[in-house]
Amino acid sequence: MNIPDEWYVVRYAACRVVDGAIRLCGHEHGTIADAMGCVVPDGGSFISRVEFGSTTSLSEKELIDFLKALRDAPWASRWNSLGAV
Repeated sequence: MNIPDEWYVVRYAACRVVDGAIRLCGHEHGTIADAMGCVVPDGGSFISRVEFGSTTSLSEKELIDFLKALRDAPWASRWNSLGAV
């Protein structure tokens, strides 16, 4: 089956584990950095790749992008001021 390139769009979603179930933020973000705005900084959130409506793990390159985005997350300045970086 050939899928036209314009149909193949990778998006990202912030996820949380709530009552044993994975919950998505409800948005389809175009970048990992954008999805960081929906991450709750309590250690229970993560970013998933969304392809064709299904969530998958991040690739190695995407994981590196995630780690870089952690430094610039909206709530990161609080941790940076504590010397956590």
